[in-house]
Amino acid sequence: MPKGFAQMGPGLYATRARDRRLGPAPAGSGDLGLLRRGSVPCLLAVLRLAAHQEAYEGAGMGLAAELVRAGHLGRAVELVRAGAGRSGPEGDLVRLVRMAGEAGDLDGAGALAESLSDRSQRDRALVARIPAVARAGERERAAGLVEALRYPHSRPQAWAGLAKEVADSGDFPAALGYAVRAAEYAYGAELGHVLVMSMEIAHAAGDHVLAGTFADRAEDLVRREGSRSLGHRAFFAALLAFEARSGDLDRFDVVLCSLARAAAAAAAAAAAEAAEAAELAAAGVQEGEADSDGLYLTILARPRPRPPFEVGIVSDLLEAVAETADREVALVLAARVEELLGCDAGFDGSALWEAVALLLARHGRPERALALADQIVEPDLRAARKAEVIEALAWSGYTDQAEALARALTDRWARSRALMAVIGALAQRGETARAEALVPAIPDRWGRGEAVIDVVCALARQGEPQRAEALAHTILLGGTRARALAALAALVDASDPATARRLAARAVFLGGWAVLYDLEEIAPGGALAVADEVMTWWDAHPPTTDGTKRRGRPRARRP
Repeated sequence: MPKGFAQMGPGLYATRARDRRLGPAPAGSGDLGLLRRGSVPCLLAVLRLAAHQEAYEGAGMGLAAELVRAGHLGRAVELVRAGAGRSGPEGDLVRLVRMAGEAGDLDGAGALAESLSDRSQRDRALVARIPAVARAGERERAAGLVEALRYPHSRPQAWAGLAKEVADSGDFPAALGYAVRAAEYAYGAELGHVLVMSMEIAHAAGDHVLAGTFADRAEDLVRREGSRSLGHRAFFAALLAFEARSGDLDRFDVVLCSLARAAAAAAAAAAAEAAEAAELAAAGVQEGEADSDGLYLTILARPRPRPPFEVGIVSDLLEAVAETADREVALVLAARVEELLGCDAGFDGSALWEAVALLLARHGRPERALALADQIVEPDLRAARKAEVIEALAWSGYTDQAEALARALTDRWARSRALMAVIGALAQRGETARAEALVPAIPDRWGRGEAVIDVVCALARQGEPQRAEALAHTILLGGTRARALAALAALVDASDPATARRLAARAVFLGGWAVLYDLEEIAPGGALAVADEVMTWWDAHPPTTDGTKRRGRPRARRP
């Protein structure tokens, strides 16, 4: 494992590695001469140059999504058919149908769905389109599209999508009718998710008896089919979380009791095996030898009793309610799970330990959370868990405690991560002076720059864009500075478009076109400009014989 990976976590570590790979920002990149007035043509030229330099690595579905949002569905289709996506053209075209529907282009979404040659993909595209049709106020048409699906196994997801969309509009009785239709066709884990959704809609509609029926059916499904698959874990954890948030812990207690009984049975079985092994050894019979009756004796670990519920359900539940349950419920859940972990459970409880610790931290109990983290033997993982606890504490509003605990960490990677979280939480609360003053305490140079991004955004929200821009230019690494400038450009776009375009040009210069947020809002026509450049380069550099890479590569990385 690379140094610092465990403590920083995969997300931060990957971002750090990418920024460090780009290196320091070149001298003069903060010069006001670059796009001084923020004109649109100049920014489009910078975007084209950046797109040309990066076309070798592909445009990706991100550019296709920008094109769809800008009303250029046809251009997005061309880009995908040319190989912009990763899951195959047909699968990515289905995603474009969903995007077009969300953007309000129902006719374009419908035409694209009908153009798909693969019938199963066409069904998937229609399923993706149905919620958008309902959102436009055409429920009967949406229901007709469900009935028109070719394959019956596509209908549960379609009815469920329609039910969710109608529920979001506030018409819970109608949504419940669609949810019931979804449950008629669904099976397996999909049925579980439909039942949980139907339970939530029934609660919202005021039919608590029907809601309880749906919940019981979901539990019966888990008991019958087991909870080892991730799909079953997910829907049953969602069910328990819904009930826990309302203070109903009866079903959760049943799950804990079954796990505790299984743990006790496993411990008894292990003791019986140890006693049997000792008895045979005292008799002089060795493992694998024949006994007096000529039978072949082998001491094997007997199958342990398995509860109907998998322990991962509990950790998923704790993660689900960590930020949504009230404090009293959260602490009750934590205490009951800690009691389960205190027995000889016979299962890997590492994920459960972590979930309990984060739950405690989010509700202001860092001492108990850190005590759980101290039980981890491996130093890097122990430091990582402590950083996560302090992170959760900071984002839950306990910044004073979090700062003190972060400064006390001895592992520099963990201390960097924890202090970055504290700075982010302070900046979000508007305490920009305190957040900025804390930045030098971060041991890692990249971490200091990454934390500055939060302060830059907070200053912009407070109406201090010039100070925010000056602070962004103190970031040493070019990739990190580019993301700071891009975030700042997105925040000032509506109030000062010219400044937003100037900031965007600098961000593109440092980090490429893909670093921009809301590309079309900052640079109208920017998505088309990038797509044109990418397609032109692709036409000049066809794929290799295996179809995976294109010949040639631009010499420079930046415009």
